[in-house]
Amino acid sequence: MSEECIFCKIASKEKQAYIIYEDNLCMAFLDAFPVTEGHTLIIPKEHYKNIYEIPEDILVHIMKISKRLALDYQQIFNTVGLNIIQSNGTVAKQTVFHFHVHLVPRYHQDGLILFRHHFARNENNLVQAYRKIVDFQKQSNKAE
Repeated sequence: MSEECIFCKIASKEKQAYIIYEDNLCMAFLDAFPVTEGHTLIIPKEHYKNIYEIPEDILVHIMKISKRLALDYQQIFNTVGLNIIQSNGTVAKQTVFHFHVHLVPRYHQDGLILFRHHFARNENNLVQAYRKIVDFQKQSNKAE
C-alpha cells in the first residue's frame, strides 16, 4: 500500500467511495469525476503502479469483473456500448499511479470523444512496426 495513493486509501476504506463491487483481490467504485453515467473504476486492492507491475492472475480477475459489470450495465443503464480504458504513464494520461481500469458506459449522442488519431498511417509504418514486433518475439522465444 502506498500512503499517498488515493486508490490505496479507498481500498483500505480510509477514503469514501461509492463501492459497487468488492472481493479479496479487487474493488470497483464509481469514478468521482464521471464522463458518462455509470463510469466505474476497477482496481486491485494491492498497489501496482501500472500494467507492467500487476501480476497476470490479478489482471485476468479484473477483466472478468469488468465483463460482469459491462453486462450488468447494459441492463441497468440501457447502454449501447462501453469503452474499457487502461492507461500507463504520464504520456498515456495516467493521473493516478495505481493500476486501474475505466469502464465507460456509452449512450447514443453522449458527446464523448475519446480518440483523435494524429499518427500518419502508411504501409511502411505498419511493416516496420510489424517487423520490430516479430523480430523481438523470435528473439524472446529463443531464450525460452
